[in-house]
Amino acid sequence: MQTSEGQTPETSRTGLLLGALAVICWSFGASLVFLGAQQAGTWPFVTIASLTAGVLQLIFRRFYQGELKSSLLLPWRLWIAPVICFVLYGLAWPFALASSTTRQVVGVSLINYLWPVLTVLLSIWWVPGVRLTPKVLAAFVLAIAALALANYKQIRDLLSGIGQQAPTFRHFLPYILATAAAITWAIYSVLLVLWRSWAKQCITSPIGFLLIGLIGGLVMLANGTLPRDLTRLGILMTILYGIGPLAAGYLLWELALARARVQTLSLFAAAIPVLSTALLCFCLRRVPGVELLGAAILLAGAVILSLREP
Repeated sequence: MQTSEGQTPETSRTGLLLGALAVICWSFGASLVFLGAQQAGTWPFVTIASLTAGVLQLIFRRFYQGELKSSLLLPWRLWIAPVICFVLYGLAWPFALASSTTRQVVGVSLINYLWPVLTVLLSIWWVPGVRLTPKVLAAFVLAIAALALANYKQIRDLLSGIGQQAPTFRHFLPYILATAAAITWAIYSVLLVLWRSWAKQCITSPIGFLLIGLIGGLVMLANGTLPRDLTRLGILMTILYGIGPLAAGYLLWELALARARVQTLSLFAAAIPVLSTALLCFCLRRVPGVELLGAAILLAGAVILSLREP
């Protein structure tokens, strides 16, 4: 027996399992970045993790699909915009988390999950056939409400000078970087949807990860900050981030999309803000307040509404 999409029930179940594993991998991302960057340093952490992910993905594609052309020889249009957006996202998001304080980091991490809503909003202008619907408006309102709930108190304290410390650009940098990350990933996603008729066989993540690693290596070389005394914990968390959220997360999701309905898998993505918030609070030994839990749930609702749009 097959579904209308030509998938057997067994194949569909396998796809859902792979999708669930991808969601679990991504949910550990914020915790590994925030704590790992403290142990290894932000540039070494991002550089080594990205290179690890890029190499592992190329190895997988060589043995699983028998070719590397679709990962390395990309059309020029993909290099001009999607690859650049991928690299910018891969730098902005970890630096947003690494530059956050322990009070800021949970709220900052939630800003990243604004990208599904922004993707749909941008699609209205760029992708033919996509319209502004009540669901999109509701998703946008829920997302803004969630981010305001999660970050209002910290931003209010900064503006009012609580703690006898005048706010500086550095205090607002995590919010700026996290917003930039959400916007660049939304643009990346929209362009891939817009160009999927000819670009669907091309995979941009391996070359994107390698470019991030190359940039990080050049920055460390220029600054004379090559890592010489990484702790064992720092190395472990860096490698885990490269293998788990980066390499495995992207690959598992790619395999899942080929085996299960994208509408069902999209619902899984709604669990990421909640799981990521819970794991981050656990790693920080912090009990999440009602505002953080409420923000994660509201954002999950926004993700569901946005990703269920055709």
